[in-house]
Amino acid sequence: MIASPVVTSFHDEATGSLQYVIHDPATLDGAVIDPVLDFDPAEARVTTANADRILYHVRAEGLRIGWVLDTHPHADHFSAAHYLGRALGARRGIGARVIEVQALWRELYNLPDAFPAGGGATGTGCFAMATRSCWAT
Repeated sequence: MIASPVVTSFHDEATGSLQYVIHDPATLDGAVIDPVLDFDPAEARVTTANADRILYHVRAEGLRIGWVLDTHPHADHFSAAHYLGRALGARRGIGARVIEVQALWRELYNLPDAFPAGGGATGTGCFAMATRSCWAT
């Protein structure tokens, strides 16, 4: 008999976003979906509290995370995919439409070519604009 996957959700109260850890109970292989990187606009500071809750859960359950996935562009939060991918040794995946939206944002906001519209950029970058636009990949 094939067991159903285990899905654990993590709610980010600041944005209302849900993040997920899904895993196979037989193998403990899993994935993280849509992780939030915390941003405090008043302090202009990025922290990893949400991602660290996920890391704690993954380690406490003994899960082997193979993928960290962003399923759609996130206008309400920054992604913690890069942070978790590095911490867990997991590959990162995004949908093709995410790349299209990032390219559109680069064009609309006149961002430099370093803005990760191709989904493969590394590092952390910030651009000063009327508002602050930052990302972590």
